[in-house]
Amino acid sequence: MLLLVAVSFIFFVVRGCVATQESTQIRKYVTSSDSTLAESANLGNERLQKVLADSGGDPAKLEKAALGEVADRSEDLYLRALQNEEVPPEFRDAHHYLTTTLGIRADATRNLVEASSGDADAFQKALATAIEDYRLSDSIAINHYVPAVQEALESVGQRNDSSYLEEPQPFMDYDELGFDAPARAATSGRSDPNALHGVEITSVEVGGQPLYPGGNVILTASDKLNFTVTVTNGGEVAETAVPVEVILNTEAERQSQTVTIERMEPNGGTATVELTEFRPGELDETAEVTVEAGPVKYEEFLENNTLTGSVTFGL
Repeated sequence: MLLLVAVSFIFFVVRGCVATQESTQIRKYVTSSDSTLAESANLGNERLQKVLADSGGDPAKLEKAALGEVADRSEDLYLRALQNEEVPPEFRDAHHYLTTTLGIRADATRNLVEASSGDADAFQKALATAIEDYRLSDSIAINHYVPAVQEALESVGQRNDSSYLEEPQPFMDYDELGFDAPARAATSGRSDPNALHGVEITSVEVGGQPLYPGGNVILTASDKLNFTVTVTNGGEVAETAVPVEVILNTEAERQSQTVTIERMEPNGGTATVELTEFRPGELDETAEVTVEAGPVKYEEFLENNTLTGSVTFGL
């Protein structure tokens, strides 16, 4: 009887310790992710906005070193989130939205750096596109990341930890900046919440072979590990800055690449992108593949935004 009591006591103590550790890990993830988003917002509001405002939209007046520093820091934040190996399983969807938000901001800022070496017209076009990208990242953070975190907290019975989650701040004060008025006018339909919005993955090829949902592609040593993704806009308005991400999970590492479709025409307009430079796994290894397009602002049906399958590395 004493042995049974002792074993039971140890069992409940161990289970309590595990539960406490899991709870602490979840709280740590939520606060860490919140801090990363806050740091990103501060980077945009306090540094990038000043650089752009001081230049008046003229690349000749840009403080290029400061712009480059913002781009480097934005990429650091994206990579830090992307390489986080302590994401609780219940928060994988939320973490995807977090990395997408940071990735869009990093790519848009890097594009500004590259455009700053060109003429004024090219820079103005890049600036308008970047601001649309920043607005999209704000939408993903507020409309998708936050609800996904709240849903995950409810699923693990830690709803009270929502108090650690603050509403993400916009990347910049766009009205004060004043450069995006033409972009807003040109994309007014995109901001219409009453219009139908939605993109979907219509095909994925790996090394030239089709990858179907739940399917597997076998690659030989001579095949290139390239992903070709075709996305369709089934909505009623044009969509801009649509992110496409491919995640390859080999035994050695988690690899991820994101590209942005600049514009997609409505009512069946398509766009195809290619993502390359993935590193193959070991011989006979089967690696999980996840491909995601979007989401776009006001999109409600998300089931067709993601395709999962696998790749086997053969001889």
